[in-house]
Amino acid sequence: MEENNNNNFNSQTQIIDNKKDEDKSNFKELDYLVRSLGWNLIYVNRLDYYANTIPLGAFCNSVAFILYGFNLCHVFNCEHFLNGVLLIFGGIGQLTTGALEFIKGRAFPCMVYLAYGFFCLSLFIFKNGIFQAVNNSNQDLTSFYGACMIISIPITISSIKINLFYILHTLLTTAFFVLEVFGEGFNEGKVKENTAGVILSISGFVSLYIFLTQIINEAMKFPMLPAIPIKPGNEVDITQDYRGEHIIL
Repeated sequence: MEENNNNNFNSQTQIIDNKKDEDKSNFKELDYLVRSLGWNLIYVNRLDYYANTIPLGAFCNSVAFILYGFNLCHVFNCEHFLNGVLLIFGGIGQLTTGALEFIKGRAFPCMVYLAYGFFCLSLFIFKNGIFQAVNNSNQDLTSFYGACMIISIPITISSIKINLFYILHTLLTTAFFVLEVFGEGFNEGKVKENTAGVILSISGFVSLYIFLTQIINEAMKFPMLPAIPIKPGNEVDITQDYRGEHIIL
């Protein structure tokens, strides 16, 4: 009788242990499912497989820089339209591209579009006097351009290993900031404005070419428009993330 009780107790204990093991197994499966789902949601590198955002940034950059350059040259004088361009294309468009490039782990285009995006957005804020402290669109923005110049210089240095057009784009933009900061030596302010406008417009057209190379070469699966690397076979592929993994476009 005692032996039967022991057997029943052992049997019940075994059932309980099995139940616990089953619960643990179910918990592990649920935990694995939740972790997998969470990983897929937050593992942002998956965006690598869905889009190449550089054409968006290059297009927004070209529209903003060309029109603002024309404005400085007094070729284009529609202030309300220009403000919209600086906000939507120059600011929101480039900042969105920079954020996506940051998520995808691509440092160079991230810095380019975040820096130039913040420049355009700040310019929009200054021109429209959104803050009480900046209620005059004709105020001296030398300090603002100086800060942009400091940020733009390392971006220009970083572009050296990519290709000629990225170098030209970042170099011309940096030259624009340098002129705005140190261009007081011109006898007339108009000369400075016109020169700065021409430089920024050319930078915008170079960015437009970068946009065209991205979409046309990718669509045709053939380099119809040359990128012109500095050294043959030594071009940095910006379709790679910071880990050196190739991104499937």
